[in-house]
Amino acid sequence: MKHNYHQQIDNTRKSIGWILPEMKSVNLKQLNKEQKKAVQCVDKPVLLLAGAGSGKTRVITYRIAHLISNCNVPPFQVLALTFTNKAAKEMNVRVRKMLGDDTHGVTITTFHALCVRFLRLYIHLLGYHKDFVIFDTANQQSTIKTIYDDEGIDGKEFSLKAVHSQIMKVKGEGKGPEEFLQQRNNPYNQTIGKIFSEYNKALKGCNALDFEDILYLTIDLFKRFPNEVRSLQERYDHIMIDEYQDTNHVQYQLTKFLTAYTRNLCVVGDDDQSIYSWRGADIRNILDFQNDFPEAEVIRLEQNYRSTSVILNAANDVIAHNRERMAKSLWTNAEEGDQIRWIEEDNPKEELAEVLNWMRVYKNDNGRTWSEFAFLYRSNFQSRVIEELLREEGIPYQLIGGTKFFDRKEIQDCLAYMRFLHNTRDEISLFRVINHPKRDIGKNTLVNLTQNRIKRGLSLFEMMEQVDDIDELKPRARKSVHSFVDLINEFKEKLAQAPFYDVFREFFERVGLRTEIERTEKVDQIREMRVNNFLEFLNSLYLYGERRGTDTEDATLTDYLEYVSLFTDTDDLELQSGKVSLMTVHSAKGLEFEYVALVGMTDGQFPNHNSIDEDNLEEERRLFYVAVTRAMKYLSLSMPRTRMMYGEWIYNEPSRFIAEIEAERFRNPPMQELDPWEQEYRAAKARQEFFRKRKEW
Repeated sequence: MKHNYHQQIDNTRKSIGWILPEMKSVNLKQLNKEQKKAVQCVDKPVLLLAGAGSGKTRVITYRIAHLISNCNVPPFQVLALTFTNKAAKEMNVRVRKMLGDDTHGVTITTFHALCVRFLRLYIHLLGYHKDFVIFDTANQQSTIKTIYDDEGIDGKEFSLKAVHSQIMKVKGEGKGPEEFLQQRNNPYNQTIGKIFSEYNKALKGCNALDFEDILYLTIDLFKRFPNEVRSLQERYDHIMIDEYQDTNHVQYQLTKFLTAYTRNLCVVGDDDQSIYSWRGADIRNILDFQNDFPEAEVIRLEQNYRSTSVILNAANDVIAHNRERMAKSLWTNAEEGDQIRWIEEDNPKEELAEVLNWMRVYKNDNGRTWSEFAFLYRSNFQSRVIEELLREEGIPYQLIGGTKFFDRKEIQDCLAYMRFLHNTRDEISLFRVINHPKRDIGKNTLVNLTQNRIKRGLSLFEMMEQVDDIDELKPRARKSVHSFVDLINEFKEKLAQAPFYDVFREFFERVGLRTEIERTEKVDQIREMRVNNFLEFLNSLYLYGERRGTDTEDATLTDYLEYVSLFTDTDDLELQSGKVSLMTVHSAKGLEFEYVALVGMTDGQFPNHNSIDEDNLEEERRLFYVAVTRAMKYLSLSMPRTRMMYGEWIYNEPSRFIAEIEAERFRNPPMQELDPWEQEYRAAKARQEFFRKRKEW
């Protein structure tokens, strides 16, 4: 039964005769039978099982256009959620192309961006200020490091990155410090619980959120203040969620709240591509969807528009071995295609050289650019040898998933200043910039300021504004603090009067960040790179302002800081860069390349040892399935017979997933089993060859 709010909306629409001006009906002839069914089924919950390359983005965008144009649904009642800015942008562009300017009001965004929008309206109910900032991973870890220093916690016993990861995982499950503190017989977890508790306090003291807070606090709003935020639940009458298999427990709860007054929910996903359990994704959300919505229509998109038959058949061969899945089988009307090439060489360097050799042959024979080629691998450490080879050969490449542009030190310095001017309660950012470049505000001055602000219950910056009240400080220190406070207040006033990108261009010049890079960096190449990064950052401010200016009246500092904080690994991927792409399989999800080389296919590496030991083979198999289905026309799988581990050469077995592919899919099927004598012979031969080449080197 519809809520009164929706009845009122329906009555209003009838009374005014809601018609979008000069709106043409959307033609669905370009869709196949199942796609069309998914678009037109709008009066009940829908579970759309969309296999790799089956056109799910097309279905979602057509569904949005169909609702607005053919079903006369007001755009402001339509919500589509996805996981990346890139996907949201692509959907927005496609919908606008179909409907023109009449799409204003449609919300196509990410989970995090939607929740930030909600929190800007209502976070004051939770004791925060509406001008909160979002801490990226670097700032989150810096906050924990401060707690270590304050509490005397040993960083060797409590690895900072490991503790941070555990805290984020528990937050993603919708839980707090009590998850650790309740384990009274486990001193190690008790300590993590205390760190977790202090971390939450520190963030709130800085009026800051981390990525998990964005979702967690939104759920907290819905639970604690249902009357105040009811309008958020009533706002959207038709909701679509992309990549539903990647949702965690908190996103599942959010879905339940958003659909409290409507059953018009369409979730799109593929359980065979659920590969993020390590960051909290729960495959049960999609597998159990019909438990929450028994009346749901289940529609399977199995026709693939990306890959050849050989590639799809190989993917189907492997994924069929998983038990926990909803049955489906990809197929295509495309050509049979080239068989998969299996490459097996003595060591990793020779393996990659042979892979690159066949890439060159394909590129030259087919007149392709390097943009259409990708190296995929299971773990980040595998990229080093590939990078070395490509540099030696003079082949351009881009590494996805390495250090992001916004994570570089010189850019983090700029962002810290911006966050602090936006929110002077952000003491993590303040500590980063207060003496960078050096301005005679030393450690003793900071200790005095901190001790006095604790006594008086002030923020650190408020204490700095009252620095004349601290008798212990020397005149020189007071002067330096005064100078910093005057600088910040001057530019806070300017931010209220002029575009933020103009203000910060002047601010960074006054502070002297470029000069500081040139003064302190001794290596010419690194100095030039860091200066160029700084200049590119200034460009990004202007470009963002221009881009947002086409959609809204003003691009604000708040908008830009949110954009940077929610930036993902693949947002800056240049698909037409003329460069070979290097990335882990996790980073490759959602992408496609004409030629994919999946390297390092040895047992213990893919699947990796941990997954074998922990019996997580089904997710590793799904990861392999994702890797294979990134290839459009050509796929090579390769392995080194031996590799060095802990200073010793070891013999490698082919990945067990290779044996699950029918031999007829390969142009040269790998030998799956070797007797012990043959294994030792190959290992000895590889060792002999290695020492021979080392003498040459």
